[in-house]
Amino acid sequence: MRFAVLAALLPVTALAAPCGDAVVRWGSAIVKSIEWFEGGTPLKPDQLIVGGSDEQKTIWKVLNDRDEFSELVKIIKKDEDSVRFLDNKELGITFFAPNNEALDKVRHGRDSVYSAILDKDRHDDDKDKWIRHYVHDSVQYASLPQAIEYNQFGHNSTYATELHAKDGSFDGQRRRIKVESTTLPPWKVTLNNYAVITESDIRATNGLIHKLDFPLFLPADITDTLFIVPTEFSTTLAALEKIALQDRYQFNSDFGKEWNKKHQNDRHGKGYAATTFFAPTNAAWAQLPQDLQMYLFSPFGEATLRKLLAFHTIPNRLVFSEWYDRVHKDDDDESDFVIKYDENDKLGFEWDYHFRSLTGQRLPVHVKKYQSKLPGSNQYNVEVQAHGLYAKKLDTVAQNGAIHILDDVLSPRSTEGIDKTQNQKDWNEWKDWLFEWSKKTTDES
Repeated sequence: MRFAVLAALLPVTALAAPCGDAVVRWGSAIVKSIEWFEGGTPLKPDQLIVGGSDEQKTIWKVLNDRDEFSELVKIIKKDEDSVRFLDNKELGITFFAPNNEALDKVRHGRDSVYSAILDKDRHDDDKDKWIRHYVHDSVQYASLPQAIEYNQFGHNSTYATELHAKDGSFDGQRRRIKVESTTLPPWKVTLNNYAVITESDIRATNGLIHKLDFPLFLPADITDTLFIVPTEFSTTLAALEKIALQDRYQFNSDFGKEWNKKHQNDRHGKGYAATTFFAPTNAAWAQLPQDLQMYLFSPFGEATLRKLLAFHTIPNRLVFSEWYDRVHKDDDDESDFVIKYDENDKLGFEWDYHFRSLTGQRLPVHVKKYQSKLPGSNQYNVEVQAHGLYAKKLDTVAQNGAIHILDDVLSPRSTEGIDKTQNQKDWNEWKDWLFEWSKKTTDES
């Protein structure tokens, strides 16, 4: 377990605090990127021996020796760099490997990427470069720079992968994978909300392999990620389209544009590269008074709807529960960060940030991480609050940012965080304040 600062720090004042807590405060222009909390104990190559075998094999050789990974091997062979990467004996990585059955789930279909890669009769010279690029990025995204055992995945909510964003999105940082681990049996680890580890800790000399029931796809932009679950976000998506704010949440690299043009789907240009969005669900909108819903989605309420969604948006920030990056390090974010140890010397933390939302109004965000109190559990729980309200689901990874899902539409009436009861009270009294708030300039918000 480690706490690592990944960028040079300007002077930081550490203040003594009671009960073993360490409080760190920083104001403007202090750090560009911080890795709050990295779970798992990295294993060195000499600690990784193939279980039950005298012959030591790399991840690449283990995949080749198991028939269930034959389709994956065919894909990886399309990029020689990926072969060399997985065959490098000096590494100590984690690799998430979909088996043949997993790949078969996504192989069929006219526009299937994996069909284009695996079906030889569909290959042509124009696609070779794109295929190598896609395979390379997919292998890097399915790899973590440390060897993380299955029972350690409960330590973190997201993990940095080997894939650096080189398309202008995500501030050029390592792309991340979301990991969810159940705290009670049946034990299950799910990646990015859809891929489940079905066999774990397959050991090689240069790392660990975890078998998946579904391949990991490169993250889509925020808008397309919300489109995946229309039953949850159709109202938010309709709102974004109505007020023409969807470009804020879209991103299309030149590489992506090339692929889209081939599929007659170049529907959006290059968008914003780093955004954090607290996305209200359909249930959140349904909780609003009926007359307010009618107003917001009428022609008269467009300006208010635009500003309201902008309040749910933090621009130029990648804000995950355990990792934060800002594009412009001279911005005026302010925070308190508290490192805590419990009676068993287990490390946890709390932090409070006051980010400037897209409206210019401050949006307070509170994160708390602590070890599960269940007997024998080494899992960690993470809570995220925006403006005092808990996120229903947190740390969804997008190409150009982070999504935290809310079952409430945030009331911007107060400049400080509020609870759920007050939030609903504000909306019930919306006619007393919303019109005035909507007319205020950014500086007045």
